[in-house]
Amino acid sequence: MNEKAFTFFEKMAHSDKLTPNSVRLVKSNDFSDMDTAFIRKYAKPNSTVLDLGAGTGLIVNKLFPYVGSIVAVEPFSQFTRYIIKDRKITIVNSDIDKFSTNKLFDIVSFFGVMHYVNEIEAKSIYSKYFNYVSEQGKMIVKNQFGLHEDVTVDGFSEELQENYFSQYRYIDKEIRLLREVGFNNIEVVDIYPKECNRWDNTHFYALVAEK
Repeated sequence: MNEKAFTFFEKMAHSDKLTPNSVRLVKSNDFSDMDTAFIRKYAKPNSTVLDLGAGTGLIVNKLFPYVGSIVAVEPFSQFTRYIIKDRKITIVNSDIDKFSTNKLFDIVSFFGVMHYVNEIEAKSIYSKYFNYVSEQGKMIVKNQFGLHEDVTVDGFSEELQENYFSQYRYIDKEIRLLREVGFNNIEVVDIYPKECNRWDNTHFYALVAEK
């Protein structure tokens, strides 16, 4: 995670007002039901899932009954205490760039994560996690992307009343980054209803990439 974004979430993790929904910065943006339903389209009852930036488990807690197992990677243990304790779920408190495993996964998911890193960091992450996708597996990346160009927010947010960093990269650029590290057959899915997109210059998409 970008250092500025990490600092933002570190402060949140230590807040005495922390709740499972705190990670949804705009409370009306809890799309975890739709996110879970989307992942299930690509999952089977025995699928192995690696969920990066799992947060408080809003997706993991809904998805685990429908897959074989989930490894939930999240830097902040304060967030993961809200993740359901189940034999199917393995919680790893680690930064995404430091996590390592010798396992391969049918689904590697980044939901609402990749806009917290810049372009250079994103390419490094995609290159690393390409190696954790099984031969027939998929990487699914969902967040807002720029419609015409990169949209970078770096400074004080009036809405959040905090310093905040996000880089909503141009959608075509993100597809190129995935291709450059080896992914093919990249499907671009307009994942949410139109009313979920609040801004004219960014849009929610899910990118589903295969090796």
